[in-house]
Amino acid sequence: VTIGPCTIYHSGDTLMYPGMAKIIGAHDIDLAILPINGNKPERRVSVNLDGAEAAQLATDIGAKTVVPCHYDMFEFNTASPDLFRSSCENLGQAHRVLQSGERITLG
Repeated sequence: VTIGPCTIYHSGDTLMYPGMAKIIGAHDIDLAILPINGNKPERRVSVNLDGAEAAQLATDIGAKTVVPCHYDMFEFNTASPDLFRSSCENLGQAHRVLQSGERITLG
């Protein structure tokens, strides 16, 4: 989605697939919103990236900033943003972990 000068990529439920980063990376992504709740069936979650995969995808697509989603919303969804945060830091990927209802300003 492009709003004014900013381009936002919101993946929704997703797993990485061959060529994904090339397709998304063709756009100048200011903000990527990526799931971090993983894909472990015992946690009753959809097929999603985990924190490390989300950080890596953000880096691979050249996102200026990445925000995690799909965590801390339901009792059964116990994913923590800690792995995401540390993975972003290790990769040098700009990120922001928001609390429910918190805003982020772009531009």
